[in-house]
Amino acid sequence: MADIWLSLFEISVSVGLLVIVLIALTPFLNQRYAAKWKCLIWIFLSVRLLVPFRVGNVQFIMDALSQTKPQTVHESEETYADAAADAAVPARRIVVEIPAQMTDPIAAQSGQDNPDISILDIAVFIWMIGSLAFLLVHLISYSCYKRQVIRNGKRIEDAHILSQMLELKRELKIRRTIRAIEYDEAESPMILGFLKPVLLLPAEQYSSEELFFILKHEMVHLKRGDVYVKLLFVTANAVHWFNPLIWLMQKEAVVDIELSCDERVTQGASYAVRKAYTETLLSMLHKRCVRRTALSTQFYGGKKIMKKRFKNILMKNRKKNGICILLCVVIATIGCGTLVGCSVAKKDTETGKLQTEGTGNASDPFGKEEDLTEPISVLHDSGESPVLDDTTMLTFFKEGEEEQKEAVLAAGDGYSIYLPRNEWEPSGPDLWRTAANEQVRLWITHFIGESMESADQALEEMGYVTEENAHKRKEEGDLIFYAGLKEFEDDVWGIFYCYPTDAQEGWGRELPVIAETFAVSAKTDGVNSVPFDPSAEYLADQDCQEIQDMVDQFAKAYFDGNADAIRKFLVNTYEGEIDTYQSTGKISDFTVKGLSDTDEKKIEHGTYTASLEFKDSNQEDMFHYLTFLLSRQGDSWKIQSYGLEG
Repeated sequence: MADIWLSLFEISVSVGLLVIVLIALTPFLNQRYAAKWKCLIWIFLSVRLLVPFRVGNVQFIMDALSQTKPQTVHESEETYADAAADAAVPARRIVVEIPAQMTDPIAAQSGQDNPDISILDIAVFIWMIGSLAFLLVHLISYSCYKRQVIRNGKRIEDAHILSQMLELKRELKIRRTIRAIEYDEAESPMILGFLKPVLLLPAEQYSSEELFFILKHEMVHLKRGDVYVKLLFVTANAVHWFNPLIWLMQKEAVVDIELSCDERVTQGASYAVRKAYTETLLSMLHKRCVRRTALSTQFYGGKKIMKKRFKNILMKNRKKNGICILLCVVIATIGCGTLVGCSVAKKDTETGKLQTEGTGNASDPFGKEEDLTEPISVLHDSGESPVLDDTTMLTFFKEGEEEQKEAVLAAGDGYSIYLPRNEWEPSGPDLWRTAANEQVRLWITHFIGESMESADQALEEMGYVTEENAHKRKEEGDLIFYAGLKEFEDDVWGIFYCYPTDAQEGWGRELPVIAETFAVSAKTDGVNSVPFDPSAEYLADQDCQEIQDMVDQFAKAYFDGNADAIRKFLVNTYEGEIDTYQSTGKISDFTVKGLSDTDEKKIEHGTYTASLEFKDSNQEDMFHYLTFLLSRQGDSWKIQSYGLEG
């Protein structure tokens, strides 16, 4: 038992150092990474705290096994093996560097024969009592509270609450049965119970919005098994109750569970919805909030914690995938154990040498180690210029899982880029879109004669904002746009892409990887690039500008009721009536559709369709669309027909 305690003590110290680093980095991690990654880190560290096995033990066990002899050996060899085993005992004590006084038996105070008890044995006994007391306090508190809830609580039969719960269970794909109980003494909503979970609600009046957020919050806890995670944290804290850093870790981990749950509840939600969610949390704060049991998902938090949750919920910055941080912690944990093991082995070796000096025995198996490490050779390429292959494999990380796709080389005018096979199709010059979702698009712009500064300024005028990673970002409606600039000699190229806001964990992870494959003047002769129809005709930039100006002037005449001014924008063969807008409302919110970078802009049979979106104050709850069928007449564009929709 003493050996187990010493192993746990050593692990407690090494993990405690990592906890200090992680807590010091908490502001940075919360700003850049989703809270679920910190939760996974705490779970890993908690499991490590409960496994009393040091990395350094591996070499010791292998060495001991290699020195074990079959029972058929000669008596002299058995004697030697016993001597070697005896030599190992003090070596392991030196590993932990305990004072010799702690292992010496305490002198008996009476003349009776008493078993030898050392200070170390007493320390181990105190540790065991403390761990058991810690666990019993929490388990008894949990059992008493749950018994009280079952005895005095009232089963909820409200149809609205039950239907809301059923709908959320389907949404979150929860199969477990859960009872809903109203309890007057409950301080906040929570999930209680391990085998038969109970949703506990205080006897309060909730609005429909508050009820939705409360139920979804607790259902997310249930879906992820957070009560079991908290039990893991409490158990780790019980085993390492003597280490204040582990207490601090548990406290931080519980906060991160709530932050992660908040992020899941508000995932893909608008700013208004997230703000409403914080108001629900605030209403819970104003009610009585006294912590009852750690083994529940109690909707609890002091003012500082709630302020931290509000900030995290309302944060607009896009959170990054934290798999790298998790891997770094795993490696650091293993590294700490390895360093301790190496230090232990060195001390053991020195001790063994001291013990064998003057005895004439130079064959002590524990007094000597072989250096089994070999230099690792690093291969370098020959320095030749790389030639782009017609296919490659792209690797994406989505929800922490690796996904690979085969990509083909798409060749453009002076550049190339890899696109996943059978997923993308050309939609115009230097423009591609996905077959699965037409809102997901990627396009290349060559800023001819522009510098990086002027191209950057042009993007700012278009509404792009520079992020920390130097990428440009903007949002328009339900779409997120990204832009990256690359300079090659005297040329500046822009790589643009967009995707829906609710596709962050899908296209938001895939498109940046695709954009990184962009290369200028790649050798593309004979490659199987994505096909592009050279016979198709598309609007050029000057066409878009001409149509934009014409629609603006037409709109002024159309809404002013000036039929004569309208006629000059029509084709010569126009035979219909010249309609003008008939309304007393105020016209606003003009937007020309069909001319943006994300539109296909393909000319079909010599005609092109565009539309003017606007609002009428008499009908503010809807948009109207004035649609134009355009055709080229001579060197300019004219309106072949037009009509009002909406």
